[in-house]
Amino acid sequence: MSSRESVLDRDRATVAGGRLGRIVAAYALAAVAGAIARTFGLVAQETAVRGFAAMIETNGVGALVVVPLLSGFVAFLAAAPFVTAFLVFAEGSRARSLWIYVVAGAVIGPLAQLLIGLFDASGRSPGVALYGLDALAGAVAGWVYWTVAVRAAPPAPLRLDTFRRDEPRF
Repeated sequence: MSSRESVLDRDRATVAGGRLGRIVAAYALAAVAGAIARTFGLVAQETAVRGFAAMIETNGVGALVVVPLLSGFVAFLAAAPFVTAFLVFAEGSRARSLWIYVVAGAVIGPLAQLLIGLFDASGRSPGVALYGLDALAGAVAGWVYWTVAVRAAPPAPLRLDTFRRDEPRF
């Protein structure tokens, strides 16, 4: 045992196999990627309806930067309860399949939009197309998360619990 290592360090429980920093960074990157995908979808829709020049004239070029940043922040907060529940399941079951994360993102995207709608003071309901766009953006976010936190990381170490759960562990 080195001088910097103690008995407590050796027996310290790890969260998600010591990959917590990678998980948080992957979640932040996934939220930004989902926001960018959502912005591309919104720009494509408005361009198809009014034209790109009219959209830039109305919103300004700055909206192409501000909207993804703010959308990413809101998506990061609104999706957090759903993502946390999914990640507890995925890490606990050691799920590593791409499709699990893509499908989870496609489900979490519209759920986050529903949560945002609860706090929308305008009383307007977003259309089906927006929920579809959120599902697509969520799938992109799930893919980005999987790429950063799951695919690039070694698998979590197996737990070798040789003690019974009701026994104290020292």
